[in-house]
Amino acid sequence: MGNTILIAEDDKLARKTLTQYFEAAGFKVYSADTCKDTVRLACLHLPDCFLFDYHLADDTIVPACLFIRSHDQLRNAPIVILSGDPKQAAHSYNACQADVFLEKGGYYPEILAAVKRQLRRVEQQNGNVKPSDITLDGRTMRILKNGLPMVCLSPEQFRLFSVLFERKPDFVTEDEIGAYVFQDLPREKREAIASLIYRLRQNLGPQHARRIKCKKGLGWVYVQPRLRAKDRAV
Repeated sequence: MGNTILIAEDDKLARKTLTQYFEAAGFKVYSADTCKDTVRLACLHLPDCFLFDYHLADDTIVPACLFIRSHDQLRNAPIVILSGDPKQAAHSYNACQADVFLEKGGYYPEILAAVKRQLRRVEQQNGNVKPSDITLDGRTMRILKNGLPMVCLSPEQFRLFSVLFERKPDFVTEDEIGAYVFQDLPREKREAIASLIYRLRQNLGPQHARRIKCKKGLGWVYVQPRLRAKDRAV
């Protein structure tokens, strides 16, 4: 799954917070506060995904979106638009050709989940994603298996499972887990992560707990088993 994202946001604090959040989730982040800089950075870095505020310092995001949709190497990249005005939803889909519209002030994991869902969609279209028998519902913090609720997790357990699941088959370091999962980083980080992994495995049950593995020097990983066709999530 792609891991580069261009964030366009004219509010300095919001831009910094989003940048830090996505970096902690394993993304390489580029950021801009104007439509002009957004186009320049998009052309320079060719990011995998875009997260845009609708109103920027010099213009709306519409010209940048039209540039992206006309660019041979960017036209299929997901565009997620944030706005404090829900009335901009229709304009975002029509004028900007956005894939997702979200209202500002929402839950950050919901924004991250939307971005990753769109990146998975692109990979599925390209035939690059291994199928999975489970999906994640960030709103209810549930894990679904074959479309049915399997388990409801605590916020910390859900964030932990999310980062492992979304980053598979790559390992996630303890530093990355600590930054992504805990709002206040514990003093004894390794012990806190080990304890959280233990509780998560207990909730998942033995069949799914064994999918979470650790390798010294690399960190933690979610291992997706080979699936039979009837077990693949839709």
